[in-house]
Amino acid sequence: MTKRRSSNDRQQNYTKLDNDYVRNTDKAINRKIEGRKRKMRRIAFFAIVPVVIIAVLGNILLNQNETLAAKEQEKVEAKEHLSDLKEERDSLNLKIKQLEDPEYIAKLLRKEYFLSKEGEINFILPDEKEKKADIPDKKDAVSEKKGKKDD
Repeated sequence: MTKRRSSNDRQQNYTKLDNDYVRNTDKAINRKIEGRKRKMRRIAFFAIVPVVIIAVLGNILLNQNETLAAKEQEKVEAKEHLSDLKEERDSLNLKIKQLEDPEYIAKLLRKEYFLSKEGEINFILPDEKEKKADIPDKKDAVSEKKGKKDD
């Protein structure tokens, strides 16, 4: 029987020629292999770098949008506060003008301190809340009447 040989065995059985043609073809093959490696590196570089740049720019954009939204909210709150302050200023200016008027001061004194003009009589009426507290509710009055009838 004959012995089977593997491909490794065949390579060991021959020697490579050492001439210019073989060296040139080996160099050409090596150049092709190295060219493919460089091409793959370039492809990887030009695929990864733009993705990273886009991710960084997207992150910056999102952060700026969040900051802008916060600033817009602060602006709205500041405008509301400003309008409140303007209303308060207007009411205080009106109060100042009123306090410069002697008739208003006299009216205010009569109202707050129950002062009167000469020959004037003041009547103090109870407030609405006090009136309601003094008058019993209809339900209470009805239940009191029923209680009296049961006796």
